[in-house]
Amino acid sequence: MLCNYFKIALRHLWHNRLYSAINTIGLAFGLGCVLLAILYIRDEHSFDNFHQKSPHLYRITTTAIQNKGEDPHTSGGTGQVQGPAFKAAVPEVEDYVRIMGGAIFGDIRTNRKALKLQLLFADSHFFDVFSFKLLHGNPKTVLNDVGSVVITEKTALKFFNSTNVVGQLLHMEADPSADRLGKPLVISGVVENPPKNSSIQFDVLHPFSFMELSFTDTAWLNAYLGTFVVLNPKADKSLVCKKFNQVHARLAKEQIKENGHDPQVTYGLQPITDLHLYPLQTGGEGGAINYSNPLYSYIFLGIALFMLLMASINFVNISIASSLKRAKEVGIRKVTGSRQGQIIVQFLAESALLCVAAFFLAFVLVLLLLPVFNQLANKEILLSEVFEWKLFFAFGGLLLGNVLLSGLYPAFVLSKFNPTEVLYHKQKLSGSGFFGKSLVVLQFSLAAILLIASIVFYQQMNFVRTKDLGYNPYQVIRTYISGNRETKPLAEFIRNEVAKESSIVQISFGDERGSNFKTKANQRTVKSTYQNIDSNYLAVLGVRLKEGRAILNANKVEVIVNETFVREAGLTNPIGALVTTEDFFLKTPALIVGVVKDFHFGSLRERIPPLVMATNDMYNGGIWLKIDKNHQQEALTAFERIYRKALPNAVYAYNFMDELNNRDYLQEQRWQKIIGFATLLSIVLCGMGLFGLTHLAIQQRTKEIGIRKVVGASVPSIVFLFSNSFLKLVLISVVVASPIAYYFMEQWLQDFAYRIQVSWRIFGYTALVMLFISLLTISYQSIKAALRNPVDSLRSE
Repeated sequence: MLCNYFKIALRHLWHNRLYSAINTIGLAFGLGCVLLAILYIRDEHSFDNFHQKSPHLYRITTTAIQNKGEDPHTSGGTGQVQGPAFKAAVPEVEDYVRIMGGAIFGDIRTNRKALKLQLLFADSHFFDVFSFKLLHGNPKTVLNDVGSVVITEKTALKFFNSTNVVGQLLHMEADPSADRLGKPLVISGVVENPPKNSSIQFDVLHPFSFMELSFTDTAWLNAYLGTFVVLNPKADKSLVCKKFNQVHARLAKEQIKENGHDPQVTYGLQPITDLHLYPLQTGGEGGAINYSNPLYSYIFLGIALFMLLMASINFVNISIASSLKRAKEVGIRKVTGSRQGQIIVQFLAESALLCVAAFFLAFVLVLLLLPVFNQLANKEILLSEVFEWKLFFAFGGLLLGNVLLSGLYPAFVLSKFNPTEVLYHKQKLSGSGFFGKSLVVLQFSLAAILLIASIVFYQQMNFVRTKDLGYNPYQVIRTYISGNRETKPLAEFIRNEVAKESSIVQISFGDERGSNFKTKANQRTVKSTYQNIDSNYLAVLGVRLKEGRAILNANKVEVIVNETFVREAGLTNPIGALVTTEDFFLKTPALIVGVVKDFHFGSLRERIPPLVMATNDMYNGGIWLKIDKNHQQEALTAFERIYRKALPNAVYAYNFMDELNNRDYLQEQRWQKIIGFATLLSIVLCGMGLFGLTHLAIQQRTKEIGIRKVVGASVPSIVFLFSNSFLKLVLISVVVASPIAYYFMEQWLQDFAYRIQVSWRIFGYTALVMLFISLLTISYQSIKAALRNPVDSLRSE
């Protein structure tokens, strides 16, 4: 019996292969989107589960209120002292590991090669806490010797074309280790590359004890590295945190008294499995932690479900649209004794066949689109992961749900046909017109939301690309002097060599990044960014001077500030005013000699902070180079030669400033592409859905069209007859979608301190696009019906 159902279903689907193809392709894209979303979410939630101690492994978090009335600030960082102190005083802490330095990219070399690699300082029991697999070396001792280093499999292959390299030597140009120890670093172990679903990423592990040689910190109020603890499985987290706070209160008392500053500090515990999705600001971990955001998972899943819902709506509409052709079949089945349940099973069998076909096509689409998806989503999902058996339960449930969602309502409607009315051509699909139109309103509302989002994304990204940043980033390259070197003689040598090159316009040295300090001026304390620069810095970047002078006298304590600093300090006559900062070099009051117009040295997500610029001999590595745009390659070649002459063992790398600015918005650019693709797909699916509903309306009004033609109705008037009601539905959809889209896009734009305004024009553009797509779809069906011979139309009734 069941076999017979499927034979009839196959016959019907082949007979109506156009509609079958539309349904199958639409469902395939919808299912494919959901499959990709499942793979993405699964990957996001798989981070750090591979650690054997992950159920009991936590990162210590620090929440501080610096002054009364200020908001609390929670970070994932601690100082050096918390880990050892908590281990000694809290019995529930079985082990701890401190990590630091993930944001440092060091120049590491052998006698043959030099590479820029990601360093991570870690305690000697790193491999007791984390489940990174050592290929060579003893996990108990590889990080014991301050002169040792552990490298990843990938790093070993790059340097030596082999992984069995224990005992080989490395030179670390980013650290003074070789100078201090009198010898290069010895490779004590090789570790497997950190899994892609590991929050902690590194190329080189260096003993934490080395860092303690150069910097021993006993301050309890610092928070610049990550401290991880393993708790006893029976430990009460809240009780452990309470004990941490008690230890802090007892041991930090003397320091608080000496500093005269008593911030309110409390400690918490964050499961390691939450690191990836629930990021906390920290210092020293930096790039070692691979952060994401759970919101991305929800957005991906939401978009995917939008696509599946649209495809399912198409299925319902087209099934109902073609139902009148099968009305007589249903009537005869009922007359010959078929029950309603049997007819429902028959139509569900057809739905199941289409859904199964769509499901397999969706798998093919996923396999084809996975490389593109990985690039857009910044993932490394493998093809083999698509076929993991654990996912087939989710896929099977998705398939079953889609069969019921897409097929149950049409099957129920068709099975209720009255055989007498059907055979005498009196059967009407009561209520189905309203239901079908409601589905189209829902479809177009979803598509309109995506289209509005796509337009807002485009306009904001265009605003970011074209906004005047207050300086000229073009034809400016940025590089640095790596390592802990005396930068003044190197800077002078490079400056003198550059002066000989006509293709290089100007060079400047300064801090690679600014530091945050409190600055006092005009009896006010201003939280400001301090940056060390030389006298060429403003000219190289094209920063505009508002008043005063742009050149600092290196023999005097002078500073240049920006407009924001002047405003927040309340200075009416800033030139000649005195400022002091917490920075070591500006403890002596400094004279303001210049004010520059505000410029964006950060991303547009953040407001321009107060800026204080001074000069001293410690440039901290930053180099900016203005080159002749007509001799770009000549300038790049010349400077590389100069750099290698000055630093023969260092890794040379550079970036154009405009490219660095664009990197600040890579996430937004990816989402712009994803939402753009989703918008295009949703519009296509909407067109298919409207095609089905228009076909239904024309089938129901075939006789009316014939009569109108006989009495002289023109083709345009018949097109208007159908277009009028459907275009109203589209306008209703835009009205419904606009406030929803406005709310969500306003929420997204809140992340930008400098942003566009969501204007009424965006909703107008959306309405025009939707109306155009709808008119195109409706006109095709309407014109086809209007051109039909009225005799054939009347005969069909």
